[in-house]
Amino acid sequence: MRLSPFDEGHHPTAEAIKLELNVKQSSQQGHGIDVASVPMPAPEVSDDELVEKIKSDGFMAYGELVKRHNQRMFRVARSVFKDHAIAMDIVQESHIKAFKKLDSYQGPGTFAAWLARITRNEALMYLRKHAKEQTMGEQQQTMVDNHQLKPDYLIINKQPDDILQGQHMQSLLSQQLDHLSEKFRSVFVLRAVEQLSTKETAEILNINEITVKTRYFRAKTMLRNQIKKQLASSELQVYEFGNQHCDLVLLNVLTAIARISR
Repeated sequence: MRLSPFDEGHHPTAEAIKLELNVKQSSQQGHGIDVASVPMPAPEVSDDELVEKIKSDGFMAYGELVKRHNQRMFRVARSVFKDHAIAMDIVQESHIKAFKKLDSYQGPGTFAAWLARITRNEALMYLRKHAKEQTMGEQQQTMVDNHQLKPDYLIINKQPDDILQGQHMQSLLSQQLDHLSEKFRSVFVLRAVEQLSTKETAEILNINEITVKTRYFRAKTMLRNQIKKQLASSELQVYEFGNQHCDLVLLNVLTAIARISR
């Protein structure tokens, strides 16, 4: 089991400590919103049931959807925009937009894809604003934010004795994945990391299934052979979204939609 930054026996980084302080400070300013009281929804409870719960119980119920979908939304955003902090902003803005558009959502069974499309569109909008005169998906975007954070990658190797190999693979994958153009990186993240089907990936990216298969194959081909050999024996977890990040996004989203709901 992976340790969080604040698990016993694990030394938190300066960034993690700062993030925890931000969560505590935001909680004090969050109009009494306690993110710890928001439960993780049970697996058997569908997204459509949670949407109905929001309509009957109020905006706080949206927090359960935030907890359920934060990780995937972050990966969708991060696969488009190569900056961790901005990807978090994109997730927050996407949640707020989704809440405002809940009446336009038509289920059943498509809420996750609907939310992922909102996130991707928001990320593309951010990208167009920050990457001038760049061809989307074909060239590496020019980052204009001077306080870029290092990407938060994590690979959990199923062979605990092979720590050095796992660290080496982590470094290789981090470099190679960010060197892929956005159109290949997005497909790879959804198919290999999120383990979505070809059909689900096509729906989120608004492309046909043949294109998904082609881009996924090319993405894997462009990754170095040494990495590809390791993928079969490793649990792939890239663009991880830790508990503290999730709590901060949850608090900010609930605070924002509380104002909307007044």
